[in-house]
Amino acid sequence: MGSEKELLEAFERVIHEDFPNPQRIGCPRGDALLRLAEGSGHVQQTLLLAHIRQCTPCFDELKELRRKVGDQSRQDA
Repeated sequence: MGSEKELLEAFERVIHEDFPNPQRIGCPRGDALLRLAEGSGHVQQTLLLAHIRQCTPCFDELKELRRKVGDQSRQDA
């Protein structure tokens, strides 16, 4: 396991197995995740990241939001 991509894939497997949180207990609002995905979520970024490391639904939502933000950025370029 040498690449960053492999490391992120391993982390994704672990979070899905160990922290499913299907009830979304303690999850931040979607706009907070969107700000983080856009790179503008500095206010409570540490707290958000701590939660995301232990919550599969938030991890998945952030991953999808980052993909969408990246797609939009490429279209605007």
